[in-house]
Amino acid sequence: MNAAAKITDWVQKRPMILIRFDKAFSEALHDSRQGFEHLTIVKPHPVLQNFKLPTICLLEIQEQNTTKCYLATATRKGAVSLFDSRLTIKKLRSVKQSSLQEIKEKVTNQRMKRLLNERVPAEGGFSHLSPKLSTHLVEVLAEDSDNQAALDTALSLLPGLRRTPNANWAQEDAIQTAMAAFGIRGNGIPEQVVLKRGASSGLELIGAHLYEDNVVHTDASMLPGFDAIAADITGRAIFQKGDERLVIYTANKLPLEKMLGVDLIYINETRGNVVMVQYKMLEEESQEHGNQDWLFRPNKQLRDEIARMQIPAFEGSLADYRLSRNPFFFKFVKRKIVADSHQSFLVSLDHLNQILAAPETRGPRGGIRLSYEALDGTYLREADMLGLIRSGYVGTHRDETEALATIIHEAAKGNKAVVFAWQQKIQEAAAQ
Repeated sequence: MNAAAKITDWVQKRPMILIRFDKAFSEALHDSRQGFEHLTIVKPHPVLQNFKLPTICLLEIQEQNTTKCYLATATRKGAVSLFDSRLTIKKLRSVKQSSLQEIKEKVTNQRMKRLLNERVPAEGGFSHLSPKLSTHLVEVLAEDSDNQAALDTALSLLPGLRRTPNANWAQEDAIQTAMAAFGIRGNGIPEQVVLKRGASSGLELIGAHLYEDNVVHTDASMLPGFDAIAADITGRAIFQKGDERLVIYTANKLPLEKMLGVDLIYINETRGNVVMVQYKMLEEESQEHGNQDWLFRPNKQLRDEIARMQIPAFEGSLADYRLSRNPFFFKFVKRKIVADSHQSFLVSLDHLNQILAAPETRGPRGGIRLSYEALDGTYLREADMLGLIRSGYVGTHRDETEALATIIHEAAKGNKAVVFAWQQKIQEAAAQ
């Protein structure tokens, strides 16, 4: 079931909301730093009392001498005083239609057009639609492929409708990991997000974006070997913190079949280390005495991936310190969402090889298994791993990062989704 179909099912129980900002609200929104990511509005109780949340909303916002429409998710409301309630709206994403009037013109069903005309609010107003009209409007928006990213983003915020863990989810989690390693919270606002038109990228969820058909061709000269994958890049986001810059690239159709089976490549120019992470899913399974555990059973695919995880040999002296120069890590993630997040643990490639060879990891039938119970806490938590990446304590030595050109060139021959996160000093980037 695609995003539009899931949303249409949702709005039959929690109908869509329409909002038209007046000039003052529109100017305040454009002047805010995070308004398009997290917006709160305070209104008298009667204005919001009939809204059933969470649900999606369409907003018409004034921009200079015209208007623009955005799809977003109204996540919650709550009383803030005796007279007023606060409405929280997240992740405003533009749709192709520039006004509610333009959207209404796309409605061909005369009954639906009449109902919509009755429900379009006055400037500065709010309204909610009927379930049938909400369903019809979602279908109208879905007819235009340019609105797909906005629908996907709205879907991601509706509880219980999040995508099950897959390549797309792993890419989104890898982006959040890269941001956290750089010291940016998940709601951090990027300086810029550029997406390749018609492509799918986890960067759609982290900020307002522009479309650019040749999204990173100009970056080919900045990173050795990067031109090998320029045609497959789907997006780029830039974050700035102090005198450092984080650039995240997403790429599709790059499964590193001939070289490296990884989902995240983190290049920390500041510390000179490269870290690579491969995602694996944990399945829930009942144990003795009714206990539950989360297991991963190694298979031939895992062993083939491990066999390909090699970095070029280095000859010469190494001046910087590492706890381990091996850049490869595995992130094992619970397939089921728990408390609105995917719980996980990480192990290094060296540790994983030790686990696979240890007799205590074998189950009652002799099969090898990785699980929370079997590891008994001997693994890296998310925060542990982020600190090691940020400090440069793990990953390749600075002089070894020249091997990155070879890695990227080989990565271009595959077909899996990959995230490249490139952290660099701003003055160094400007000099290139």
